[in-house]
Amino acid sequence: MSISAELGQLVRAHTCLYASFDDSMDADISRGDPAARMNAAVVRHDPHGGRSGGALVFNAHDHAWAEDEFRYAARENFPYSASSFHGTISLWLRCDPDADLAPEFPVDPFHISRHASDASFYLDLTKPNDWRYGSPRKLRFGYYNDSPEQNMFVGGHLIVAGELGWDDRRWHHVVATWRNANSGLADGAAALYVDGRRRGTMDHYEHRLTWNLDSVMIGLGQRFVGSIDELLILDVALSAEQAQALFQVEGKLASVWRREVPADANRS
Repeated sequence: MSISAELGQLVRAHTCLYASFDDSMDADISRGDPAARMNAAVVRHDPHGGRSGGALVFNAHDHAWAEDEFRYAARENFPYSASSFHGTISLWLRCDPDADLAPEFPVDPFHISRHASDASFYLDLTKPNDWRYGSPRKLRFGYYNDSPEQNMFVGGHLIVAGELGWDDRRWHHVVATWRNANSGLADGAAALYVDGRRRGTMDHYEHRLTWNLDSVMIGLGQRFVGSIDELLILDVALSAEQAQALFQVEGKLASVWRREVPADANRS
């Protein structure tokens, strides 16, 4: 089977939530509630501002820690389980991190957690001149265990991508994957991809998180300035080859659902 046919089958079978943002802010495909919750003061829908079609446009430079910019319900839309679970987060971003974002804050294009440092998954852009990473801003994939201390130095794991070069204000694709969260073992595996290229991995860690799904939300655009398009959440961890194939999909990802798998695909 070709990688494009395999990708089509995979997303059809494993999508928890997909939002093209073509016609509205609501999800096109969802296992749970598709309705978007948003703060109209800091996010708007641009029907023509996406890679192909619409996108979300954020201006949350001064929104501080409110974290109500844009949200979906987590129940059924995120592949959480009290036992071992896997997943993938994919989205497209357009911004100039160092020119556009408030320097006093880390900025989270994607976030789901009780607290940033307690039972979380997130994609963030570090503060400029960060004492650990310096400048320009770095992209991180973070995932914290249950951590009542809610302390950034306790219970966390981070994958950090190097230089991004996003001052071109073009669209860039980010994919984060994980395996074996809540397995109870140190058998976790995670990866971060930017524009189809693997930028970091981590293996042999334990990720324990306990959520009440009715009190957890999928958040986009926290303190973000720029555009977000094509949010996809899967209940399977993509391989490096599949992540690259997802990056190479032309136009809207919705085209993958419309592709027919050849009758003899299993013999190729």
